[in-house]
Amino acid sequence: MKNTVVVAGVAAAFAILAPATALAATPTTTPSAPTTTPATPSATPTATQPEYPEGPLTRITRLLRVAPAKALPGAHVKLDFACQTRGPEEEVVVQSAALVFPKPGNYAAAEVQNVKPGKYRVTLHCGPETYTVPFEVLSAAKQVAKVPSGAPQTGGTDGPADSGPLAAAAAMGVLAVGGGGLLLARRARRR
Repeated sequence: MKNTVVVAGVAAAFAILAPATALAATPTTTPSAPTTTPATPSATPTATQPEYPEGPLTRITRLLRVAPAKALPGAHVKLDFACQTRGPEEEVVVQSAALVFPKPGNYAAAEVQNVKPGKYRVTLHCGPETYTVPFEVLSAAKQVAKVPSGAPQTGGTDGPADSGPLAAAAAMGVLAVGGGGLLLARRARRR
């Protein structure tokens, strides 16, 4: 009889632990096949080009790039582009509400202004043609004066706060085995 109760306790613990172990080992997301779309060549995806009787004249020969594309206020960024104007009346200008150029007319480097964090446009004007790229101003992290530590200040524990479903399943198995042992002890006293 004692062997039957022990076997029943072990079986109950296995019945409780098996689904939790299977769930812990199962991935929560299904991988998807990578999709590849062929890049369609385009001279300037966000560029505007005026129409000419002889056909389009491309003045922007190397598209505008801002590196890095995200920065904090006060950081320096580099701009790279190439533009061929058709005469002295056509100007080359780069404009952005987020960037300031230390040397007027020199658009190789800029400094990020102290503006509200978010996305801004950087626009290259090459004569009548324009090309725009996105630029993001990051928010400066505010420094905490005193970092709280310990359980009362942070609400945490001294050990790991969450061990996941596997730990809960293991605890339930221990309870099941302990219950089986308690049942055996009671039956042993009755005899």
